[in-house]
Amino acid sequence: MPEGVGSVPAKPAASCYKFQMKIIERWLIFKYVNGEFTPLSKPFKTKDQAEKARLKLPERERREVAVGVIRIEK
Repeated sequence: MPEGVGSVPAKPAASCYKFQMKIIERWLIFKYVNGEFTPLSKPFKTKDQAEKARLKLPERERREVAVGVIRIEK
């Protein structure tokens, strides 16, 4: 077998800790339109804030939307 095919290059164990990425979670209200993710609100900092905003929607719309989380690297 040729060298490098099917093998993973060895990396030092500490290399993955050199760059610590900060991941921020934001909650939003969304629904799927024709199979595509469509956000319906601005991002909220907490799930409770997003749920509270969802409860303000009329019952008919509330059944069609969900609360989801997005993760952003900073």
